[in-house]
Amino acid sequence: MNTKGQNKRGYLMLAVLWLAYVTFVMNWVAGSSLTPQITNTFFGGPVDPLISEVVNYSITTARVFANILAAVVIMRLGPKKAAGLSIGLLMMGLVAIYIPNYWGYIFARMIMAMGGSMIIVYMNPFVSNYIANQKVKLGINAANTATYNIGTFIVAVLFTLFAEQLVSDWKLTMTFFASITVILFIIWLLGAEDFKVEQPTGNTEAYGYKQAFKDGFIWRFGLAFASFLTLYVLSLVSFKNIFDQYTLLNGSVTNLFISSGAIVGTLAGIAIGNKGGPRKPTLLIVGICMVSSFALALAFANAIPVVSYILLTISGFFMFVQYPIFLNLPHELKNMTPQKLTIMFGLFWAIAYAGQTIANIIWSFILGNFGYVPSLFFFIAVASVYCFLIPTLPETRPKEIRLKKVA
Repeated sequence: MNTKGQNKRGYLMLAVLWLAYVTFVMNWVAGSSLTPQITNTFFGGPVDPLISEVVNYSITTARVFANILAAVVIMRLGPKKAAGLSIGLLMMGLVAIYIPNYWGYIFARMIMAMGGSMIIVYMNPFVSNYIANQKVKLGINAANTATYNIGTFIVAVLFTLFAEQLVSDWKLTMTFFASITVILFIIWLLGAEDFKVEQPTGNTEAYGYKQAFKDGFIWRFGLAFASFLTLYVLSLVSFKNIFDQYTLLNGSVTNLFISSGAIVGTLAGIAIGNKGGPRKPTLLIVGICMVSSFALALAFANAIPVVSYILLTISGFFMFVQYPIFLNLPHELKNMTPQKLTIMFGLFWAIAYAGQTIANIIWSFILGNFGYVPSLFFFIAVASVYCFLIPTLPETRPKEIRLKKVA
């Protein structure tokens, strides 16, 4: 077996999946940033917050179903075809732009979101199959978790520097972001290879969705991440327009600071994670820091904007100090296989996005009916759930393991 050549092919596929998800994020965030222009095209003016947020609801709802479906698809089609299908679905973002009906536009974006959700699930079996070294694995998983930040950062920079040009014709702007997917799809068709994801036989216990639904770890893990996503996704997607409307902050600049802080935080998370220290205390401390700094940023948003920008950067930093460590927890559990990882992450992402979608709907309802300040209290309360659930997760780096490493 040509292991060296196989590793090169593996890294190529991981790179394409990484770029595909970055492109998906750019398409999603750019669409959210252009929500006023898009809704004006379809409705001729401003709409209720529930209507303006319906694209984000539909995208996250589609992701719930896609995450559960991902494991079934990869078992039937194999990794190459399954991942290729997910990249192909991203191209519906290009189709959506030219559909003349708003609900047709939403439906096409939902299909695009299904592709994005399947990609984030498929990253795990590809990493498990091609990467054996735990430190390298943590670094690659960290790079995968940074995809959302990279995509958001690129869009934030472009909308900060070229806001007038990008806003003037939303269809042209969205076409640019969506077209990149076509190139990645062609590269995948030419360069990808297959491998087996079946669970090994022998003493390894069978693990399917029946076992996953009964696994308390996945539910606690998923609900904790739903809380995190409420803080993270709303801060970058929904809060851009909210900051512009209700505060002295510039929404594009806030996205720039949050995502740039998150990129630096990812590097810090890799360094901390590779030290092999206990996971739960680290995640709890960092979680408290990210929620409290964001809450303080909201408190200063209409008083001292500079302080808010600094606090938002700090919050973004702490968000992604914990992110690679948190999402690497299943990889650190005993007897893990590519199939088990696919099923666990499929259900995990479904729980996380379902929880975040419900929180998003309630938040926008409170915003539209009770106002900005009550919506913030709800937002911070939901984000704080993360800190309460972290202590309930298993410690994947117990004391005896760390002592062996020292010895």
